[in-house]
Amino acid sequence: MPFDAAAARPPRLADRIAAFLAVLGSLILLAAAIAATLSVGLRLTVNGQVRGDFEILSVGSGLAILLFFPYCQSNRAHVVIGIFTDGLPRSIRDPLDALWSVVLAVSAALLCWRLWLGMIETFENNDVTAMLQIPLGLVSVAALLGVAGTAWLAALDVLALFRPRNIA
Repeated sequence: MPFDAAAARPPRLADRIAAFLAVLGSLILLAAAIAATLSVGLRLTVNGQVRGDFEILSVGSGLAILLFFPYCQSNRAHVVIGIFTDGLPRSIRDPLDALWSVVLAVSAALLCWRLWLGMIETFENNDVTAMLQIPLGLVSVAALLGVAGTAWLAALDVLALFRPRNIA
């Protein structure tokens, strides 16, 4: 069984924040699903719709996905394809896990940097969505929270992978 950083430690503040972000993402996704369902119902019954339903659904789903990432990292629940590595000894798998944790931490940190720059630009330009005029800067802030949480947790897990541990 590979080393599981999440199982090897007590819950951290970062884990609690990740859980909070996941709940927030769930509520956003629920609101988007309700708006889409209501819009479809209105189209079928009274030939109406929820104004900007596609914007609500696209922005809401995108935000929800990014807000779920820290929780996935906190629980080491990202999709893992172990077909090539499951048969390898632990002495080989653990360094591979560490390598991929480093790759994730660096990738998420780069995404944070680019999201930060994009967020500044959207605030400067007062960018909004077409129908509902949702400020894209605020959307970027929420997206940045999810990606930053993922980078932070991935970095903590990299440190945990390199810490000495008891092997029973």
